[in-house]
This record gives sequence, structure tokens and C-alpha cells, in this order.
Amino acid sequence: MSIRQTLYLAFETEVFDTAEVREAEEFAVSTNGELFCWKTSGLSNWLEKGLSRSDVLGIVVLPRHLPDYIEMPDDVETDA
Repeated sequence: MSIRQTLYLAFETEVFDTAEVREAEEFAVSTNGELFCWKTSGLSNWLEKGLSRSDVLGIVVLPRHLPDYIEMPDDVETDA
């Protein structure tokens, strides 16, 4: 019998600006990692494998063989 479990993992990595794609690609090659886009819409955040043009906050390099989609904590709404 299998049990579905959510795992929260921490990875130390740099977040590259969307204009730094070349630097992110070089870092991925040097660390044997893969590019993920840090995507955001409203208060929601997630990582998506590969490069994209829409809703991208930054680019991160993570270890290989992770899921194509990784949920991240949502932003906390503040009264401003």
C-alpha cells in the first residue's frame, strides 16, 4: 500500500534575473543542474522546469530529476 506524502525540501541556489539567462545556463552546466523558472501570479508562487516568458520572477538552478512543477509557499497578503 502506498501513502501520498508532501515533502518540503531546501536547496541552496542562486536566483538569476530574467536577463541573466546565459549566466544561469552556465551555472546549470557547471553544477549538472537544470533550469527552473520561478513563476508568480497574484500571491501564488511555483517553480516550473525549463524557460518561459510569462509570469517569471527569476531563474533558479536545481538538481536534476525533480518534478516539472514544484509548489512554493504563497505570499502573505499584507494590509498596506
